[in-house]
Amino acid sequence: MTPAPAAQAVPASGDQSNAEILRWQGKFRRVFALVVGFGTIALKWTGTISADSVVARSIGPHPALLLGSALVVAYLIFVELSLAVIRKRDSAGHDAPVIAAAADMAMLFGFVYIVTPPAEYARVLIVTFFPVQFTLLYFGSRTALYDLGCVAAFYLAIVLAASDHGMVPDATERMWDLVLYLIGALLFVFLQSHMARRLKRIVQVFERAQDGDFSAQYDESLDRIPDPITVVGRAYNKMRGHLETIVLTDPLSGCYNRRGFEQLATREVSRALRGGQPLSVLALDVDHFKRINDEYGHLTGDEVLREMGLLLRETARLGDVVARYGGEEFEILAPDTTHEGAKILADRIQHAFRTHPFTAVGVDRSVSVSIGIASDIARNDRIAAVLIARADEALYVAKRNGRDRSELWHPGMRAFDGSSPGRRSMEVSAVKMDE
Repeated sequence: MTPAPAAQAVPASGDQSNAEILRWQGKFRRVFALVVGFGTIALKWTGTISADSVVARSIGPHPALLLGSALVVAYLIFVELSLAVIRKRDSAGHDAPVIAAAADMAMLFGFVYIVTPPAEYARVLIVTFFPVQFTLLYFGSRTALYDLGCVAAFYLAIVLAASDHGMVPDATERMWDLVLYLIGALLFVFLQSHMARRLKRIVQVFERAQDGDFSAQYDESLDRIPDPITVVGRAYNKMRGHLETIVLTDPLSGCYNRRGFEQLATREVSRALRGGQPLSVLALDVDHFKRINDEYGHLTGDEVLREMGLLLRETARLGDVVARYGGEEFEILAPDTTHEGAKILADRIQHAFRTHPFTAVGVDRSVSVSIGIASDIARNDRIAAVLIARADEALYVAKRNGRDRSELWHPGMRAFDGSSPGRRSMEVSAVKMDE
């Protein structure tokens, strides 16, 4: 494998997500500052709405509005510089959303203090609820709580400053406004965070299902009060078994398909690695299956495969993984099984085939299989691929030696000489090169 160049650092996925969110949020920050900021200043400048404020009484209405305009311009410059840094780095750290939230609140409360009468300070609390909600939605509860901390600090600052100028005679009432706001906002953050955690649980279940793992189900017991998320989880639990059958099972033979086999093999290998247990793989192939298709037709061939799948499932032991790997090829993964046990299993399967009357072709036509066997102790997570390749090689030796027999793989066995490569000779070569 060619090593990746060390000169260029790759941004973390979380940082990349922050950068993407902050980029598109920057557009809304610009529009909000331009429309609301300069729109408010224009209305106050023309006298349409009152221009009274703490700053206006200190330096005059028009100078106060000019100062408010300067604050809006400074905020817009900050937004542009932030976006330029993000575009240059193509990433944004975990502190970037916090800095952006603090800048939003500083601009908002500073603007309110400069151009708004103190009697209307409570309105800004309503306005701040929207950026807090967006912060919670896109950056999580921690950043949202930091946002609320900024709201509390800046609101207290402007109320106390206005009170010092004698423009807020009932400062205690303004504090109660803040307390009620924080109670409602904290309750909202708690409920939304709780729903986000539950949505994350159900997304994890769906992600595992997307990978073919249907072992997990949505835990309804954690939902004290059922809601639409619970309904989605229940619906998944009801259809989980059906989905598993569709995705992991071969509809013709009734055995696992290749994806299902690989999924269960991964689980069995992990279990074998923990205990250092042996694993065995049996590769099976119907002898002269093409003749059956030629003599009886493909529909009869499908019936043979259907009977074969049922016979293998009945003959295999509880815990063995039986799969149709493709065409007339089957694989059996036998956990905690040595080569002696695998040979006994192969003999039992061949006896079952020799004595089973396949109704699709009648009693005058027998159906036999050749079997390749490979066994080893699980020492690494590639053991399944190695055993499959070895069993495949042993299978071709069995076919070359007369069919209707089983062969156990051993070091030095060579079934592929290059003149007539097997169905997975490329895989066998690759595995041996890595051994």
